[in-house]
Amino acid sequence: MLNNTQAAILGIVQGLTEFLPVSSSAHLVVIPWALQWPEHENAMAFDVALHIGTLLAVIIFFFFDWLMICASYVGDLRQKNWKGGKTGSLLPKIALATIPAAVLGKLFERPIEDFFYKNQDNIWMLGITMSLFGMALLVAERYGKQKRDVKEITYQDALLIGCFQAMALIPGTSRSGITILGGLLLGLSRPAAARFSFLAALPVTFGAVVLKSRDLRGTEDWSPLIVGITASAIVGMIAIKGLLTYVQHRSYDVFAWYRFLFAIGLLALFFTRQ
Repeated sequence: MLNNTQAAILGIVQGLTEFLPVSSSAHLVVIPWALQWPEHENAMAFDVALHIGTLLAVIIFFFFDWLMICASYVGDLRQKNWKGGKTGSLLPKIALATIPAAVLGKLFERPIEDFFYKNQDNIWMLGITMSLFGMALLVAERYGKQKRDVKEITYQDALLIGCFQAMALIPGTSRSGITILGGLLLGLSRPAAARFSFLAALPVTFGAVVLKSRDLRGTEDWSPLIVGITASAIVGMIAIKGLLTYVQHRSYDVFAWYRFLFAIGLLALFFTRQ
């Protein structure tokens, strides 16, 4: 049975790694496995709880941003009706960016989870995916022009970033990491890539929480879930603020190198346990 201390630690890990480009899914699988912790009585319910926490983090941190985005969209609609203009708000672009992940997630998320997360013999593969997407992040850092702001994102950009976001179904990828990577390759600045990634996270995370909410049924011990929600929400907001500040003047290279070190440690531990 997962205790409250372990739940708090995993909530902190979720809050940090959901928004940093290092893969929350890999950390949440590897850390309990490495420390040989027991699962919560309802492991899927605990997973939902952690995502509720990071959903709250995005909602609270970007609350006023979302108000302005929605107000801008309403204003653009009025302008279109009266003057024949085109809507330029971020709202439909964020919606467009969620479609690929929503469609592919509905089709493939459960089979992928069963393959990677419910069979510990496959856990070593997380080391490979962590390394591969670490290399991809380094490439995006080197070759992305990093000149464009969030306001310059087009519908084509949004759809392409959405296709990158769908790749987060691959364990070890990182939803924030892959969308940031896509943004960099499309010429977004480091802060712009991170901000659009976080904004696009809200509808995707909200949809996932709603679809998986049925996993909360039958839970008897709610204490670890509440602890996990609280920890992931608080730490998630700190992680968002920290990353947006960090990438103002620094590259994403440190996260790529962290991925390599994590992969080496995971593979070494896995094969020494065989």
